[in-house]
Amino acid sequence: MSAGLAGTGAYRSTARAGLGAAVALAACLGPWGGDGRADPAARDCEARLAKEWIAAAFSGAPVVTGHRVGRVELESPVWVREATGSAARYAFDLRDRRPPEDPRAAFTDVDISGLRSSSRFGAGIRTHRDGPAMQLFLVDVTIAPGWPDWVSYQHTNYDGVVADGAAALFAQNLTITDWNADSAIDNKAAISQLVRLEVTGSGYRPLRYWQPGPHYLVDSTIRRNGPGPLIWIQDCESTRLFVHETTFNGQARLTDAMISCEVGDAPDIVYTDEDPRKSGIMHPMFSLCNDRE
Repeated sequence: MSAGLAGTGAYRSTARAGLGAAVALAACLGPWGGDGRADPAARDCEARLAKEWIAAAFSGAPVVTGHRVGRVELESPVWVREATGSAARYAFDLRDRRPPEDPRAAFTDVDISGLRSSSRFGAGIRTHRDGPAMQLFLVDVTIAPGWPDWVSYQHTNYDGVVADGAAALFAQNLTITDWNADSAIDNKAAISQLVRLEVTGSGYRPLRYWQPGPHYLVDSTIRRNGPGPLIWIQDCESTRLFVHETTFNGQARLTDAMISCEVGDAPDIVYTDEDPRKSGIMHPMFSLCNDRE
């Protein structure tokens, strides 16, 4: 992880969050074994620990809950939990405009579906270019936007998540289904760490990476119906993507046909045997409940 981002507070934590996670981890560790992506006990344990970290880190933040129809404009810091969003161009639209500055937003147990837009733009969750310090924390979030099939940028520039100008995107158990139009995640965050991400659909490009990162994909499943790239990278000469226990249309490694580069033609993709959650690289929100070694 870049020292610069860590220095700006990307890894804000508290002793209470650390202690709570340690106690819960001891309670839910178990001899499950096997593929972690298919292990519901490990998945639930890791999500619970991530939510406990969020509960401590966002203890003083405003909370948004309930069924939301139409666009919900949010001022950070904010914790959206046990909520739904629908019938909007942007279901949850995030900004940090009022002092004191605290550009963080958490989403836990959130379902977004049935989005609609009268313009060519739309997404389930959106940050803005004028808020480059925004940090997103997502746990147990499902986005099924139901956008129309991809036609062109002039007509169907719709996504699941748009991280415009964000500092970081951290997600545990993020599921994006049937995104259909442009991207499942239009990822302009400076860094991203995605654990147990599941993407399915027939859109243009599942994942787009605009910034060098580093970026992490851990225990994830990326699928696209039909031909075409699964990952688009703005600059393949400078971007670094670490991949652990992740499949791409059922394959353990990305083929050349699965990658599209705007600049360059040799992406730096590192396939790691060791789970990066063991090394201290990952954000403290993430825990490993199933040690397979």
